[in-house]
Amino acid sequence: VVIGRDRPRPFVVRSRVNIAPMSFGALSAAAVTALAEGAAAAGAYINTGEGGLSPYHLSGGGDVVFQIGPAKYGVRTPEGDLDWARVEEWGRHSQVRAFEVKLSQGAKPGKGGILPAAKVSEEIAGIRGIPAGHSSHSPNRFTEFSDVRGLIDFVERMRALVPVPVGVKVALGEAGFIDELAAELAHTGRGPDYISVDGAEGGTGAAPLSLSDHMALPLRDALVEVDDAYRRHGVRDRIVIIAAGRTITLHEHVCGGTVE
Repeated sequence: VVIGRDRPRPFVVRSRVNIAPMSFGALSAAAVTALAEGAAAAGAYINTGEGGLSPYHLSGGGDVVFQIGPAKYGVRTPEGDLDWARVEEWGRHSQVRAFEVKLSQGAKPGKGGILPAAKVSEEIAGIRGIPAGHSSHSPNRFTEFSDVRGLIDFVERMRALVPVPVGVKVALGEAGFIDELAAELAHTGRGPDYISVDGAEGGTGAAPLSLSDHMALPLRDALVEVDDAYRRHGVRDRIVIIAAGRTITLHEHVCGGTVE
């Protein structure tokens, strides 16, 4: 699969199964290192999650997708705005193969997220670009745009700065949003190089139940909506769709006629 065929540095994805977004800070250095080295050995890529790009993501020497959430960790100014110069700098790194603008995830839309002060070490603070020892709030939306046209302007500005593909990650709730994205690509040729689709099943276990139980479509339904929208507008061949789901192995234990 090739993402961004018209980009100066298209991303040739070597594996159908890859490492989904998980931030350093949510995961330990040892965990991120193990995932990065395992991904490189398997020919897969690793997505940084919204916590910025750490040395541990790069430790395996493999392909990395740099995710940028509303807090802009790793590419933010001290005031919390996007540091476009940092985006351009990371875009030239040989291991950074794509950027991903995180709009939402299955279990954390609506209220954003928080990293408690006790977890904000000097190292995590340095990578994220935030003060050490202080709680860090990840907003529930970007301040740079508030509608589809603004999102596309944001994506296009990023694409103009970096040679790699730029995509967006969405947890789909209302199909009209994705239809607008597809229509814009059909009419103007503008928009993300790929869509990473998260399902209602995804996201952090720290999300309030009022969100995790009721937000977004299940992954399979969401994938159908996205695929249908781009086919409806005749541009399905110009977009790559990523299923931000999971692959699991079930161990069945039959007890009293039930499967546990």
